[in-house]
Amino acid sequence: MWLDVTETARGLLISLVEQECADRKGDGMSNSRRLLVATLKFAARPLPAGMRNWARQIVETRMMSRFPDRAILLQALFPALRQTSALSKNAKVLWIGCRPYTVLYYSLIEQDGAESWSIDIDPDMQPFGRPGRHITGDMLELHHLFPTTYFDAVLCNGVLGYGVDTPTDQLKAFEALATVTKPDGWLLVGWDTDQTADPLKSGLAERWFQHAPLPGLAARSVVDGCTHVYDTYRRLHEGLTR
Repeated sequence: MWLDVTETARGLLISLVEQECADRKGDGMSNSRRLLVATLKFAARPLPAGMRNWARQIVETRMMSRFPDRAILLQALFPALRQTSALSKNAKVLWIGCRPYTVLYYSLIEQDGAESWSIDIDPDMQPFGRPGRHITGDMLELHHLFPTTYFDAVLCNGVLGYGVDTPTDQLKAFEALATVTKPDGWLLVGWDTDQTADPLKSGLAERWFQHAPLPGLAARSVVDGCTHVYDTYRRLHEGLTR
C-alpha cells in the first residue's frame, strides 16, 4: 500500500513539473527541467512484483527495528541470550511467529554457531521462516512436530493474544513449549498488556518453567512507549513431558 501511495505522489509531482514547463514554453524548457522530468518518470515506473515485495520487506524490517519492543529485543535481549548457552555453538533455537521483519533474526540467532528453526501456523509466512528449517504448523502441536526436549531455547514473541488467545489454549501452549525445551533451557515470551492477561499472574507456566532473569536484565522487561512485555523463563527438570 505504501508503494502505491508513493507512486501516486510521484505521479502528481511529475504532472506539476510538466505543467510548469508547459506554462513556460515561450521561454523553452531548460535542460535541467528536462532532466528532472525524465528522472521523476524513471523513479515512478511500476516495479516488478518481486522487487516490490523485496522493497516492502526492507522497509518493514527497518521500521519495525525502530519500534521500542523490537529495539529492546535486538539491543538487549539477544545480547543477553548470547551470554548464556541459549545461542551458543550447536544450540538449537526455535523462533515462533514469522513476518517479513523477523527474517533478520535468524542470522542473529546463528551468530555464534547456533541452529535456528522457525514455525508459523500461516502457510503464507513460509517465505519469512528460516530457509531449510521452517515448519508450517500450530505451536499447540509442537510435541507432534519436534522431538522431546529438542531445543536449548524457544523464542515466542507476539503470539499470545494474536492467535493463541484463550486461557485454555495458552496453557496448552506452555505445555507444548515445555515438551520441546531442554531442562534448564531458556524460554522468551513477548506479549501485550492490551491483548492478553498477564501469563505470569495466571500461573500458566509455573508447572514447567521458572521465571528467571537473563544476565544483566530482570526476568521481566516492560517496554516504555508501548504495551509490550518480555518475560524470560528457565525450563524446570520437573513437570510433564510427553
